[in-house]
Amino acid sequence: MRNIYRETFDQIHASEQLREEVANMTKQKRTASRHRISKVGLIAAVLLVVLGGTTLAAVGMPQTLRDWFALEWKERTDKDISLEQLAVIDHLTQTVGVSDTRNGTTVTLDSVTVGNSSMWMMLKVSGTYSENEALRYHFDKIDITLTPDPDQQTNTPGSYGFDFPYARVMEDGSLLILTRYQIDLAGLSSLTDVSREAVLVLSGVVCNNIDRSGDKDVVLAEGDWTLRFTLEPQTGDVVAFPDPLQVRARNVETQEMKSVTFRDVKLTATDITYIQSQEDQMYEPQPALVLEDGSVIETAGGSARFRDEGYTEWSSVKYWPVPVDLDQVKALRMGDTEIPLP
Repeated sequence: MRNIYRETFDQIHASEQLREEVANMTKQKRTASRHRISKVGLIAAVLLVVLGGTTLAAVGMPQTLRDWFALEWKERTDKDISLEQLAVIDHLTQTVGVSDTRNGTTVTLDSVTVGNSSMWMMLKVSGTYSENEALRYHFDKIDITLTPDPDQQTNTPGSYGFDFPYARVMEDGSLLILTRYQIDLAGLSSLTDVSREAVLVLSGVVCNNIDRSGDKDVVLAEGDWTLRFTLEPQTGDVVAFPDPLQVRARNVETQEMKSVTFRDVKLTATDITYIQSQEDQMYEPQPALVLEDGSVIETAGGSARFRDEGYTEWSSVKYWPVPVDLDQVKALRMGDTEIPLP
């Protein structure tokens, strides 16, 4: 069984400051650097010999993060994922393997793929569940605490959220559930800049019938599972564009187009961040990556907040649906303008 869910966020968590302020808020040098990561050359070379090519055919039923990314890449680009893309994914992926058991049900965090401001977590749930494509399996509640807190770089309010892009019943009847965590760090910090202790708390395994509008969740397993693990620091490609970038952007309310100035535009394998003025906060440039093979990777969700306490700099982050090898990117598309990578 294969279920792909396209919700932006199943659960959103806001800081107390944001909760207080959101009711009053309206939607409100040339230093281009690339820090190269290892492409695991020897392993890739061996794979090239074995596979006789530079791409890896997408799997039919994902059982690992690597499998899921390969299938997601195929669905979004209509091309098999390359070994270079897989090398980037492997670099960002950490094996975890921690478990917790409550009321006879064991939940295991198998592995995580961690980027600048997003993290995919592959979870396994013991038990015997029904294989039914209409059933959407997920957790009733989910939250995570990171120490040190990556969002302590600014005093402006922010938020984070989770969704469940994939779930399936395994051959032994257990569940495989993928959850994605995304946080707006205003371009000031990263999930991977220092070692962080993570505490993931999950409550209740539930399902609902996606074929029935408004179908309520049915509790399949009760419990509160706590999974503790460490996010190791790591380096990755960062592409910084010269300031300023002026492109045409669209007003999300009026659909009006106009030239807007963007600053501090930075790409990583997992997201793009940029700044615009408070006056232009309603103008959306709809960023996308144009790859060397002609494929286009559009964003899959995002959020925005003020970066400065004076509320003059409107900061946005947009997330790529899968990690992208920036060496394979020909240009950044913002609005109707394609900007070659520096």
